[in-house]
Amino acid sequence: MNIKDQINSVGQTRHLPEGTQLFTINDPCEHYVVVLEGQVRVELLSITGQQLTLYRIYQGQSCVLTTACLMSGNNYSAQAFTETDVDIALLPKNEFSRMIDESSSFRQFVFDGFSERLATMMQRTSELATYSIDQRLAAALLVRAEWQRDRLLPVTHGELAIEIGTAREVVSRRLATFEKEGCVRRHRNCLEILDEAHLQGKLAE
Repeated sequence: MNIKDQINSVGQTRHLPEGTQLFTINDPCEHYVVVLEGQVRVELLSITGQQLTLYRIYQGQSCVLTTACLMSGNNYSAQAFTETDVDIALLPKNEFSRMIDESSSFRQFVFDGFSERLATMMQRTSELATYSIDQRLAAALLVRAEWQRDRLLPVTHGELAIEIGTAREVVSRRLATFEKEGCVRRHRNCLEILDEAHLQGKLAE
């Protein structure tokens, strides 16, 4: 029996539309979560209300924060939203504990996922500490273009601000500069990448 079948045999699946809040700060952690289809964004929220994307969870992946909360008994310290329509598998925490003890394949799946997401978070922390705003913005645009396989990106300035951990006004000013340099064109609620090589060059500045 594969991991998905193991989880489905003792858990439940749910379909969540785009924009659904999966959990928020101080929520108790009641289930182990695996994304079956779609994409989830996990983000921090500062005391001033500023949002910062920590990582995303894609098809077949679990949530490192959920795993940490289940193991420690702590409540959530961040919040998560579906970025697309999402199908998720929910494994109750008592079944999670039992399967960790009894199933070596499930235990390996959990710890592999935890390690992978933790490495992503460490890289994200390093980028925030060492990259300039222009570098973080260029990286965010390039990543979105790769996901969507399109140079026309349906993204707002506010969403990019959450992505790179700054204010919307800062993103708007930097995008205006990018447009003057000829690497992007701004449209209403979307951006068009005109010169991907120029954006790549900003990462090396």
